[in-house]
Amino acid sequence: MQTTGIAQQIYETSVKKLPAIERLRLVKLVMDDLMSTPTTWIVDESDVWSEEDYADLTRASLTYAAQSLG
Repeated sequence: MQTTGIAQQIYETSVKKLPAIERLRLVKLVMDDLMSTPTTWIVDESDVWSEEDYADLTRASLTYAAQSLG
């Protein structure tokens, strides 16, 4: 079973039945736990730009500007 499937199942069978205030407390507990873990889970390395990416962007931007301005 996928992680999102497990989370959905837990939500539907347990969490959804809780009063709103208890669900909010649960959210706080989960967020506090996530914030206390190393922050490596926050950064997806595949989204980090390389120097080559920046150079490509600069080159494309300058080309577009030159064409636009004539």
